Amino acid sequence: MARLTITQSFREIEKLDFRILSVIEILMAKHEFVPLEEIARFMKYSEKRIENRLGRLKRMKLIFIAQRHYLGAALTFIGYDALALKALVEKGILAQIGPEIGAGKESNIYLGMDDDQIEFIIKFHRLGKLDFRATRKSRAFIAEKRHLSPLYESRLSAEREFKVLKDLYEANTSVPKPIAQNRHLVVMEIVKGQDLYRMKRNDFENEEEIASLFHNIIEEIKKVVSQGYIHGDLSEYNIRLNESDYPVLIDWPQFISTSDSQAEEILIRDCQNVINYFEKKFTVKTHYDISEIVKMMD
Repeated sequence: MARLTITQSFREIEKLDFRILSVIEILMAKHEFVPLEEIARFMKYSEKRIENRLGRLKRMKLIFIAQRHYLGAALTFIGYDALALKALVEKGILAQIGPEIGAGKESNIYLGMDDDQIEFIIKFHRLGKLDFRATRKSRAFIAEKRHLSPLYESRLSAEREFKVLKDLYEANTSVPKPIAQNRHLVVMEIVKGQDLYRMKRNDFENEEEIASLFHNIIEEIKKVVSQGYIHGDLSEYNIRLNESDYPVLIDWPQFISTSDSQAEEILIRDCQNVINYFEKKFTVKTHYDISEIVKMMD
C-alpha cells in the first residue's frame, strides 16, 4: 500500500498544531466559533502566537476562521479527521492510511493498515454532506438535539454504528468485525468478496444456489431482529458476499430498535427490498411470507 494520507497536509501538522486543534474541539462545545482569546487563555499562550498558528491551520484547511465582533475558529472535517487519525495512531491501531475506496451520501471509506501489514477499512461518517433538515428526519437520535454541529452529529452516528456492529458481531450475526471507533471514524474488517448488486444470474449454477443465498440473507435478518435491531436501509447495495459466498450485512448508521414505533413498517420495507431484488434480478419467485419475521418482534 502506498504511504498516503487523507490530505497531503497531514504529515505537516506539528505538535502545537494538534494541541490547538484539540483545544478548539473542546471549546466548540460552547461556541460555534471559538474566540481567539479563549484559545490563548486555555493554552496560556499570547494571542499573537495563537493568531499566527490559526492562519497556518486555515491555510492547511484544518479550521474555519470567522471575523465577527471577534476572531473565532472552528474545526473543519479535515481538522476533525486529523485528530481522529492521530488518536488511532497513538493507540497502535493505524500505521498507514491508503486511498479512498468508496463514498456514500453520509460517509467516505478509506483503506488502513496496521504495523503487521493487516488491512482494514476506515469509515469517516460525514452527516454534514446531506441537507441538514433531511438528515434530522432520517436520524431519530439527533432529531431532538437542536444545536449539534455536523462534526458532533457524525460522531454520534459513528458511535451508534460501532455499537450495533459490536452487539451483532458478538451475537454471531454476519456483519463486519468492528475494530475501533474514535470521534466520527469506525474501523472495521474488510469483507473480501463481491457486492450483491453486482451479481448476475449466470454467476449461479442453478436456482438452488440462488434460493440458498436468499435463505441465508433471511436468516441473518432474523438474527438481527432477535437482537432487537432492524437494519433500516437494507437492499442489494448493503449486502456483500464474502469469499465463501455467504451474505454479510453492511452499512448500519440507519438502524433502529425493534421497539421503535415505525419498526414493523421499516422491517417490512427492508425485507421487501430483498425480495423484489431477487425476483427482478434473478427472475425467481421467493414465495416468502414476511410476517414470519415480523412476528419475531412480539
